[in-house]
Parts: sequence; C-alpha cells; structure tokens
Amino acid sequence: MFYKYIILGLFTKTIASFDDFLTRIPLIASLTRTRKDKIAFSIGNFLAVLLVIVISIIFAWVLSSFAYTKIISAGLIFILAGLVYFDVFKAKKSSKIEKKVIKKVSLQKFFQTILAGFIVAFVTLIDDSIVFAGLFVNLNFYLKLAVASGIIIATILQIILVIYFSEKLYKLKYKKEIAILGLLILGILILFNII
Repeated sequence: MFYKYIILGLFTKTIASFDDFLTRIPLIASLTRTRKDKIAFSIGNFLAVLLVIVISIIFAWVLSSFAYTKIISAGLIFILAGLVYFDVFKAKKSSKIEKKVIKKVSLQKFFQTILAGFIVAFVTLIDDSIVFAGLFVNLNFYLKLAVASGIIIATILQIILVIYFSEKLYKLKYKKEIAILGLLILGILILFNII
C-alpha cells in the first residue's frame, strides 16, 4: 500500500508538472552557463517543491472539511487542464519570471542562482498544488509521507534530466497536449475514486 502511494505521487508530479518542467528548460538553458549554475538552479527548484508540498497538504486539509471532496478535487484538476489548454498561465509567467530571474542570475553567484531557481519553480508550481492536494485528502500521516516521497523522487528525476538533457528535452513536440492529456487522466482517476 505504501509503495502504491509513492508511485502515485511520482506519477502525479510527472504529469502535473510536465508543462512547467518543459517551459522552464529554455529559461534554465539561457540563464545558466555551467553545470554548477544548473545545479544551483535545481536546488532552488527542489526547495520550491518542498514548499508546494506543504501548501498542498494544508489545502487538502481545508478540502477535506467539505462534502464530495473527490469531486471537488477532480473538478479543480479539470479546470487546471482547461487553463493549461488556453495558455492562461504561460503568458503571465514568462514575462514576470524572466524579469526577476535575469536580475538574480546575472550576478552569477551560487546562492542567488538558488534563489532564482526557487522563484521560477515556485511561481510555475503553485498551480500544481491543486493537483497535489487531491492526493493528500483523507490520507493518514504515513500515506501522505508516501505521496510526498513520490513527488520528491519525481522532482529529483526531473532535476537530473534538466542537468544532463535540457537541450534535447526542449525540442520535444506536443508538450502542451501531453500535459493536458495527463491532467485529464488524473482528474478522471480521482473522480472515479481509482486513486
């Protein structure tokens, strides 16, 4: 049972953050010149994911006080898929993030690059807290820990991909469509109480 929830967290993080992950790659490639910079940027990303997990658990606690929690969670995920489809987040994020990050990364200091990675990741991942919250609803502490572990494992895998394969991943076609399909599948699984 514990491993099922680890895999669920890993799968959900991969699907929910797929679009954000791929949109961060060109930003990372343009702002980080060395592997050390990419690692610093990724540390900031990891710290932002930890904060988003905490926010998701709090949001799940609030959601659990309502009746029909699974329907509400699935509905929020479907709304998020629609927002991704219509690029609601993309235009707003790019301009604000790039302005903040360019100022931070231009100084080329390790801790400022970590801060830049944190800002970029937090802004792009905050919408994923809706998806993560649906996983944490009505779970005991150990199962929440399992889901959080899966999310963290997926984050580490994404960081490794960014550090070593960012140029190749940027060329991937149908990024938005893959992200939307994943969110729809996740919403259906939650709606029908499969996960």
